[in-house]
Amino acid sequence: MLGARIAGNASDRNELVASIDAIPLALGTPATVLADSGYANGAEVAALQGCGVEVLVATGAEGGRRRHDFRPEPAPRTPPTMRSAGMLAMRARLEQPGALARYRLRKQIVEPVFGTLKRAMGFTHFRLRGFAGAEIEWQLATLAYNCRRLHRLQALART
Repeated sequence: MLGARIAGNASDRNELVASIDAIPLALGTPATVLADSGYANGAEVAALQGCGVEVLVATGAEGGRRRHDFRPEPAPRTPPTMRSAGMLAMRARLEQPGALARYRLRKQIVEPVFGTLKRAMGFTHFRLRGFAGAEIEWQLATLAYNCRRLHRLQALART
């Protein structure tokens, strides 16, 4: 993990810029940011784009039915109407050739980290109380993840 932080908000809607700012300056600024629909906020996206960062944020739920879902098809629902000009522009950007394919890389890059933290490392909940305690615990968990990842990469390089 490049930048690890926690927020006291139930929603990630106003956390995109702060999450990118959590990346240490020594590592530089990312050229592209991939985020799920929870981060969809026109002002946050515009702030990052103003800094020269390409932002690809989902504008709605992607996917639908799983390949092996044997339940009956649900009744069709009408998708919610988007009113934000920024999110309409983001939807158009995701429809450009290659943009959706790049956005889908998010599943390969980000989601396995949380799976490893939960399943392989047993980090399923915070044990310390308070925001400061949870923040320290999250920093330690992500540090342990990074150490584990570096160890495995070095072992692969030796073989």
